[in-house]
Amino acid sequence: MRKAASTWGKIFSRNLASLTRVSVRAGSHTMRQAMRPIVVRREPPAGRGDWLAGIALGAAGARQYRLFRPLGVKFGERLPLMVMLHGCHQDAKTFAASTRMNALAARERFLVLYPEQDRISNAQHRMPR
Repeated sequence: MRKAASTWGKIFSRNLASLTRVSVRAGSHTMRQAMRPIVVRREPPAGRGDWLAGIALGAAGARQYRLFRPLGVKFGERLPLMVMLHGCHQDAKTFAASTRMNALAARERFLVLYPEQDRISNAQHRMPR
């Protein structure tokens, strides 16, 4: 009886180990798939320079923004600033990519600021039912 119990125990342990490996691989794959949109959102749009995120505080509250800074800007160097106001259904990254303003700013050496608005503050935003 003891021999049969240990045989079943080995089979159970082997199957459990196999299921665990498969589950971990599937979970890792699922996590990579879930993280892909986040990683893609963090990638800067075209243009040789820095894609910086920040928050501006004002009377209306905090607002997020993105700033494109061309390569080689030295501390204290003064460059012109272009402010790009995007449409209601866009964010800074998609607007920058569609206008290709960062590539122009890198070539002509100016800063580009992309203010963002919270979805709640957007007049065209619909609340979920």
